[in-house]
Amino acid sequence: MVFCTLIASVALPQDDLRLEVVLNKPEAGGTLRVALCPNKEAYDTEQGCRTLSVPATSRTVTCSFRRVDDGTYAVKVFHDINSDGELNTSWIGWPQEPYGFSNDAPVNMGPPSFKLAAINVGEPRNPVRIRLR
Repeated sequence: MVFCTLIASVALPQDDLRLEVVLNKPEAGGTLRVALCPNKEAYDTEQGCRTLSVPATSRTVTCSFRRVDDGTYAVKVFHDINSDGELNTSWIGWPQEPYGFSNDAPVNMGPPSFKLAAINVGEPRNPVRIRLR
């Protein structure tokens, strides 16, 4: 189950994980596609990741995954500008829509490894901030 809002005005339960995604093209509209991955295998295949879709309607979009256990996770997100459900790429595979990863992990000829994007979720539950590129 996921909970999303553009304005974080209500206190979230302590086991929720809040994300703040900073868009570089907020005027483009579309949808943010977010995946919370619990391990390397899930991160590489997206099998076993928790996902959500959020309207991309402001410069910073806040959303939350409900009831996230303490542990190590990685988050990947892309701004699906045309709302087709896919990260559109060029003929050589380079993303044509904005994307980002937890830890603002660097991209070098492909997505960063799980290890570079990994975050530790525990107490306190600080928001995870991701800037799209």
